[in-house]
Amino acid sequence: MTFRISFFLSSLSFILSCSKSDEPILSNLNELPESISLIDISEGTFTMGGSATAGDAPTVNITLSAFKMSEKEITNQQYLDFLNSAYIDGWLTVSSISTSDPCGIYTEKMIIGSGNAPNAGEIFLQLGETGGCTSDGEAEHINNKSWISFNSSNNTFELSDKTKANWPVNWVKWFGAYAFTKYYDVSLPTEAQWEYAARGGKQFNYPTDDGTLSLSKANYNGDVPGFYNPDGHSVVVGSYPANPFGLYDMGGNVWEWCQDYYSETFYTDGITDPLNTNSGSDSKRIRRGGSWNYHSATLLTYARASDFENRGNNHFGFRIVKN
Repeated sequence: MTFRISFFLSSLSFILSCSKSDEPILSNLNELPESISLIDISEGTFTMGGSATAGDAPTVNITLSAFKMSEKEITNQQYLDFLNSAYIDGWLTVSSISTSDPCGIYTEKMIIGSGNAPNAGEIFLQLGETGGCTSDGEAEHINNKSWISFNSSNNTFELSDKTKANWPVNWVKWFGAYAFTKYYDVSLPTEAQWEYAARGGKQFNYPTDDGTLSLSKANYNGDVPGFYNPDGHSVVVGSYPANPFGLYDMGGNVWEWCQDYYSETFYTDGITDPLNTNSGSDSKRIRRGGSWNYHSATLLTYARASDFENRGNNHFGFRIVKN
Protein backbone atom coordinates (compact mmCIF):
# COMPACT_ATOMS: atom_id res chain seq x y z
CA MET A 1 0.00 0.00 0.00
CA THR A 2 2.83 2.37 0.90
CA PHE A 3 4.49 1.62 -2.46
CA ARG A 4 1.29 2.43 -4.38
CA ILE A 5 0.85 5.78 -2.62
CA SER A 6 4.49 6.66 -3.20
CA PHE A 7 4.24 5.72 -6.88
CA PHE A 8 1.07 7.81 -7.27
CA LEU A 9 2.68 10.86 -5.68
CA SER A 10 5.79 10.49 -7.83
CA SER A 11 3.68 10.23 -10.97
CA LEU A 12 1.62 13.27 -9.96
CA SER A 13 4.79 15.27 -9.31
CA PHE A 14 6.15 14.29 -12.74
CA ILE A 15 2.93 15.33 -14.49
CA LEU A 16 2.86 18.69 -12.72
CA SER A 17 6.50 19.37 -13.52
CA CYS A 18 5.91 18.61 -17.19
CA SER A 19 3.03 21.06 -17.29
CA LYS A 20 5.21 23.99 -16.26
CA SER A 21 5.76 25.56 -19.66
CA ASP A 22 5.32 28.84 -21.46
CA GLU A 23 3.27 27.00 -24.08
CA PRO A 24 -0.52 26.84 -23.62
CA ILE A 25 -1.89 23.57 -22.23
CA LEU A 26 -4.35 22.15 -24.74
CA SER A 27 -6.81 19.31 -24.89
CA ASN A 28 -6.31 16.59 -27.49
CA LEU A 29 -9.88 17.29 -28.58
CA ASN A 30 -8.89 20.38 -30.60
CA GLU A 31 -9.00 18.65 -33.96
CA LEU A 32 -8.34 20.65 -37.10
CA PRO A 33 -11.65 21.48 -38.82
CA GLU A 34 -12.49 18.96 -41.54
CA SER A 35 -13.01 21.80 -44.00
CA ILE A 36 -9.25 22.49 -43.99
CA SER A 37 -7.59 20.31 -46.62
CA LEU A 38 -3.84 19.72 -46.24
CA ILE A 39 -1.68 19.10 -49.32
CA ASP A 40 1.46 16.93 -49.11
CA ILE A 41 4.60 18.83 -50.09
CA SER A 42 7.52 16.47 -50.61
CA GLU A 43 11.01 17.13 -49.29
CA GLY A 44 13.40 18.85 -51.66
CA THR A 45 16.07 21.44 -52.38
CA PHE A 46 15.28 24.67 -54.18
CA THR A 47 16.78 28.05 -54.97
CA MET A 48 15.30 30.64 -52.62
CA GLY A 49 15.46 34.39 -53.00
CA GLY A 50 15.84 36.93 -55.75
CA SER A 51 16.95 40.45 -56.55
CA ALA A 52 13.93 42.24 -57.99
CA THR A 53 13.47 44.66 -55.10
CA ALA A 54 15.31 45.88 -52.03
CA GLY A 55 14.98 43.50 -49.10
CA ASP A 56 14.64 40.33 -51.17
CA ALA A 57 16.35 37.34 -49.60
CA PRO A 58 19.73 36.44 -51.13
CA THR A 59 19.71 33.69 -53.74
CA VAL A 60 20.68 30.52 -51.88
CA ASN A 61 19.99 26.79 -52.02
CA ILE A 62 17.69 25.60 -49.25
CA THR A 63 16.68 22.04 -48.32
CA LEU A 64 13.33 21.34 -46.70
CA SER A 65 11.84 18.28 -45.04
CA ALA A 66 8.41 17.12 -46.18
CA PHE A 67 5.41 19.00 -44.79
CA LYS A 68 1.71 19.56 -45.39
CA MET A 69 0.20 22.94 -46.27
CA SER A 70 -3.41 24.06 -46.28
CA GLU A 71 -4.78 24.01 -49.78
CA LYS A 72 -6.36 27.43 -49.32
CA GLU A 73 -6.13 30.45 -47.06
CA ILE A 74 -7.97 30.14 -43.74
CA THR A 75 -11.52 31.39 -44.21
CA ASN A 76 -13.87 33.50 -42.14
CA GLN A 77 -15.90 30.41 -41.21
CA GLN A 78 -12.84 28.42 -40.17
CA TYR A 79 -11.54 31.24 -38.02
CA LEU A 80 -15.03 31.80 -36.59
CA ASP A 81 -15.17 28.14 -35.51
CA PHE A 82 -11.81 28.55 -33.79
CA LEU A 83 -12.99 31.69 -31.98
CA ASN A 84 -16.11 30.06 -30.60
CA SER A 85 -14.19 27.04 -29.32
CA ALA A 86 -11.34 29.12 -27.93
CA TYR A 87 -13.78 31.48 -26.22
CA ILE A 88 -15.34 28.55 -24.33
CA ASP A 89 -11.83 27.47 -23.32
CA GLY A 90 -11.12 30.90 -21.84
CA TRP A 91 -8.62 31.93 -24.49
CA LEU A 92 -10.43 35.10 -25.57
CA THR A 93 -12.10 38.28 -24.41
CA VAL A 94 -13.74 41.02 -26.46
CA SER A 95 -13.16 44.68 -25.61
CA SER A 96 -13.78 48.04 -27.22
CA ILE A 97 -10.47 49.78 -27.83
CA SER A 98 -9.57 53.12 -29.34
CA THR A 99 -7.59 52.80 -32.57
CA SER A 100 -6.73 54.96 -35.55
CA ASP A 101 -6.05 54.87 -39.27
CA PRO A 102 -5.66 57.55 -41.98
CA CYS A 103 -9.42 58.21 -41.73
CA GLY A 104 -9.15 59.19 -38.07
CA ILE A 105 -9.51 57.93 -34.50
CA TYR A 106 -12.35 55.59 -33.63
CA THR A 107 -13.35 52.85 -31.16
CA GLU A 108 -13.63 49.27 -32.33
CA LYS A 109 -14.25 45.89 -30.73
CA MET A 110 -11.11 43.75 -30.56
CA ILE A 111 -10.62 40.06 -29.82
CA ILE A 112 -7.87 39.79 -27.20
CA GLY A 113 -5.99 36.73 -25.97
CA SER A 114 -6.55 35.74 -22.34
CA GLY A 115 -6.04 32.89 -19.88
CA ASN A 116 -3.76 30.17 -21.24
CA ALA A 117 -3.78 31.56 -24.77
CA PRO A 118 -0.39 32.26 -26.33
CA ASN A 119 0.44 35.97 -26.18
CA ALA A 120 -2.38 36.66 -23.73
CA GLY A 121 -3.15 40.37 -23.60
CA GLU A 122 -2.39 40.92 -27.27
CA ILE A 123 -5.04 41.73 -29.89
CA PHE A 124 -5.79 38.77 -32.18
CA LEU A 125 -8.37 40.25 -34.52
CA GLN A 126 -10.10 43.56 -35.12
CA LEU A 127 -13.84 43.52 -35.65
CA GLY A 128 -15.07 46.31 -37.88
CA GLU A 129 -17.99 48.09 -39.50
CA THR A 130 -15.98 49.75 -42.28
CA GLY A 131 -13.68 48.47 -44.99
CA GLY A 132 -10.67 50.44 -43.80
CA CYS A 133 -8.83 53.39 -45.31
CA THR A 134 -6.09 54.07 -47.81
CA SER A 135 -2.89 55.83 -46.74
CA ASP A 136 -4.44 58.99 -48.24
CA GLY A 137 -7.44 58.77 -45.91
CA GLU A 138 -9.92 57.53 -48.49
CA ALA A 139 -12.46 54.96 -47.32
CA GLU A 140 -12.03 51.58 -48.99
CA HIS A 141 -14.76 49.31 -50.31
CA ILE A 142 -17.19 48.07 -47.67
CA ASN A 143 -16.45 44.50 -48.78
CA ASN A 144 -13.13 44.86 -46.96
CA LYS A 145 -14.73 44.98 -43.51
CA SER A 146 -14.17 42.25 -40.94
CA TRP A 147 -17.05 39.82 -41.45
CA ILE A 148 -16.81 38.38 -37.94
CA SER A 149 -18.93 39.96 -35.24
CA PHE A 150 -19.54 39.24 -31.54
CA ASN A 151 -23.04 38.71 -30.20
CA SER A 152 -22.84 39.82 -26.57
CA SER A 153 -26.33 38.53 -25.78
CA ASN A 154 -25.22 34.91 -26.15
CA ASN A 155 -21.43 35.34 -26.14
CA THR A 156 -20.86 33.84 -29.57
CA PHE A 157 -18.98 34.95 -32.65
CA GLU A 158 -21.07 35.17 -35.81
CA LEU A 159 -20.74 36.07 -39.47
CA SER A 160 -22.33 39.42 -40.26
CA ASP A 161 -22.82 38.16 -43.83
CA LYS A 162 -22.98 34.40 -44.36
CA THR A 163 -22.15 34.76 -48.04
CA LYS A 164 -18.63 35.74 -46.94
CA ALA A 165 -18.02 32.45 -45.07
CA ASN A 166 -15.48 31.28 -47.64
CA TRP A 167 -13.68 34.56 -48.07
CA PRO A 168 -10.24 34.60 -46.42
CA VAL A 169 -10.27 35.88 -42.86
CA ASN A 170 -8.84 39.41 -42.77
CA TRP A 171 -7.93 41.99 -40.13
CA VAL A 172 -6.03 39.20 -38.35
CA LYS A 173 -2.81 40.11 -36.58
CA TRP A 174 0.19 37.78 -36.35
CA PHE A 175 -0.81 36.97 -32.77
CA GLY A 176 -4.24 35.84 -33.97
CA ALA A 177 -2.85 33.66 -36.73
CA TYR A 178 -0.34 32.11 -34.32
CA ALA A 179 -3.05 31.40 -31.72
CA PHE A 180 -5.08 29.53 -34.33
CA THR A 181 -2.12 27.26 -35.10
CA LYS A 182 -1.37 26.56 -31.43
CA TYR A 183 -4.99 25.67 -30.76
CA TYR A 184 -4.93 22.97 -33.44
CA ASP A 185 -1.31 21.85 -33.01
CA VAL A 186 -0.21 23.03 -36.45
CA SER A 187 2.08 25.90 -37.50
CA LEU A 188 2.39 28.97 -39.60
CA PRO A 189 4.66 28.22 -42.57
CA THR A 190 8.28 29.19 -42.29
CA GLU A 191 9.31 31.71 -44.91
CA ALA A 192 11.28 29.00 -46.71
CA GLN A 193 8.33 26.60 -46.68
CA TRP A 194 6.08 29.32 -48.04
CA GLU A 195 8.40 30.15 -50.93
CA TYR A 196 9.09 26.50 -51.76
CA ALA A 197 5.35 25.83 -51.91
CA ALA A 198 4.69 29.00 -53.92
CA ARG A 199 7.24 28.01 -56.56
CA GLY A 200 5.30 24.81 -57.16
CA GLY A 201 8.35 22.61 -57.58
CA LYS A 202 9.11 24.47 -60.80
CA GLN A 203 11.12 27.51 -59.62
CA PHE A 204 8.22 29.67 -60.83
CA ASN A 205 8.55 33.44 -60.61
CA TYR A 206 4.84 33.79 -59.84
CA PRO A 207 2.85 31.36 -57.66
CA THR A 208 0.23 30.52 -60.30
CA ASP A 209 -0.66 27.46 -62.34
CA ASP A 210 2.11 28.09 -64.88
CA GLY A 211 4.37 30.74 -63.31
CA THR A 212 2.95 33.64 -65.29
CA LEU A 213 0.70 36.35 -63.90
CA SER A 214 -2.51 37.91 -65.17
CA LEU A 215 -5.81 39.05 -63.67
CA SER A 216 -7.29 35.68 -64.63
CA LYS A 217 -4.72 33.88 -62.44
CA ALA A 218 -4.74 35.88 -59.19
CA ASN A 219 -6.61 38.60 -57.28
CA TYR A 220 -4.20 41.56 -57.26
CA ASN A 221 -4.10 45.24 -58.19
CA GLY A 222 -2.39 45.37 -61.58
CA ASP A 223 1.16 46.35 -62.41
CA VAL A 224 1.37 49.94 -61.18
CA PRO A 225 2.62 50.47 -57.60
CA GLY A 226 0.36 52.65 -55.47
CA PHE A 227 -2.58 52.52 -57.86
CA TYR A 228 -5.87 52.73 -55.95
CA ASN A 229 -8.78 50.60 -57.09
CA PRO A 230 -11.94 51.68 -55.22
CA ASP A 231 -13.64 48.39 -56.13
CA GLY A 232 -10.84 46.09 -54.90
CA HIS A 233 -11.51 43.44 -52.24
CA SER A 234 -10.92 39.80 -51.33
CA VAL A 235 -12.83 37.01 -53.05
CA VAL A 236 -13.77 33.42 -52.22
CA VAL A 237 -10.67 31.28 -51.63
CA GLY A 238 -9.85 28.98 -54.54
CA SER A 239 -11.38 31.27 -57.17
CA TYR A 240 -8.27 31.04 -59.37
CA PRO A 241 -6.33 28.05 -60.78
CA ALA A 242 -4.12 26.13 -58.34
CA ASN A 243 -0.33 25.95 -58.68
CA PRO A 244 1.39 22.62 -59.52
CA PHE A 245 1.34 21.54 -55.85
CA GLY A 246 -2.45 22.04 -55.78
CA LEU A 247 -2.31 25.21 -53.65
CA TYR A 248 -4.67 28.12 -54.29
CA ASP A 249 -4.14 31.87 -53.93
CA MET A 250 -0.46 31.72 -53.00
CA GLY A 251 -0.34 35.07 -54.77
CA GLY A 252 -2.92 37.79 -54.16
CA ASN A 253 -6.20 37.83 -52.24
CA VAL A 254 -4.63 38.42 -48.78
CA TRP A 255 -1.07 38.63 -47.49
CA GLU A 256 -0.10 35.51 -45.53
CA TRP A 257 1.73 35.60 -42.20
CA CYS A 258 4.81 33.39 -41.75
CA GLN A 259 6.55 32.19 -38.59
CA ASP A 260 9.84 33.96 -39.16
CA TYR A 261 11.12 37.29 -38.01
CA TYR A 262 12.37 39.42 -40.88
CA SER A 263 16.09 39.56 -41.62
CA GLU A 264 18.06 40.56 -44.69
CA THR A 265 21.04 38.42 -43.70
CA PHE A 266 19.59 35.27 -42.08
CA TYR A 267 19.65 32.90 -45.06
CA THR A 268 22.87 31.20 -46.14
CA ASP A 269 23.56 28.66 -48.83
CA GLY A 270 23.06 25.00 -48.03
CA ILE A 271 21.02 25.19 -44.82
CA THR A 272 18.14 22.82 -44.00
CA ASP A 273 14.71 23.77 -42.61
CA PRO A 274 15.64 27.38 -41.70
CA LEU A 275 13.50 29.38 -39.27
CA ASN A 276 14.54 32.82 -38.04
CA THR A 277 13.52 33.12 -34.37
CA ASN A 278 15.72 36.16 -33.70
CA SER A 279 13.56 39.27 -33.49
CA GLY A 280 16.52 41.54 -34.27
CA SER A 281 16.18 45.29 -33.98
CA ASP A 282 12.96 45.56 -36.03
CA SER A 283 10.92 42.79 -34.35
CA LYS A 284 8.86 42.34 -37.50
CA ARG A 285 7.35 39.12 -38.84
CA ILE A 286 7.41 38.07 -42.47
CA ARG A 287 4.33 38.15 -44.66
CA ARG A 288 4.24 36.80 -48.20
CA GLY A 289 2.17 36.67 -51.38
CA GLY A 290 0.81 40.15 -51.97
CA SER A 291 -2.92 40.88 -51.86
CA TRP A 292 -5.92 42.24 -53.70
CA ASN A 293 -4.67 45.82 -53.32
CA TYR A 294 -0.97 45.30 -54.07
CA HIS A 295 0.74 45.34 -57.45
CA SER A 296 2.27 42.46 -59.40
CA ALA A 297 5.87 42.76 -58.12
CA THR A 298 4.69 41.88 -54.60
CA LEU A 299 3.30 38.59 -55.91
CA LEU A 300 6.70 37.31 -57.04
CA THR A 301 7.43 34.01 -55.30
CA TYR A 302 10.52 35.52 -53.67
CA ALA A 303 9.10 38.99 -52.87
CA ARG A 304 9.14 39.76 -49.14
CA ALA A 305 7.30 42.10 -46.80
CA SER A 306 7.26 42.41 -43.04
CA ASP A 307 5.15 43.95 -40.32
CA PHE A 308 4.80 44.20 -36.57
CA GLU A 309 2.95 41.36 -34.85
CA ASN A 310 0.25 43.72 -33.61
CA ARG A 311 -0.64 45.03 -37.05
CA GLY A 312 -3.38 43.66 -39.25
CA ASN A 313 -5.78 45.15 -41.72
CA ASN A 314 -8.24 44.37 -44.49
CA HIS A 315 -5.72 42.38 -46.54
CA PHE A 316 -3.79 40.37 -43.91
CA GLY A 317 -4.61 36.67 -43.52
CA PHE A 318 -2.77 33.33 -43.33
CA ARG A 319 -2.61 29.63 -44.15
CA ILE A 320 -1.17 26.77 -42.10
CA VAL A 321 1.30 23.90 -42.30
CA LYS A 322 1.71 20.62 -40.44
CA ASN A 323 5.27 19.33 -40.11
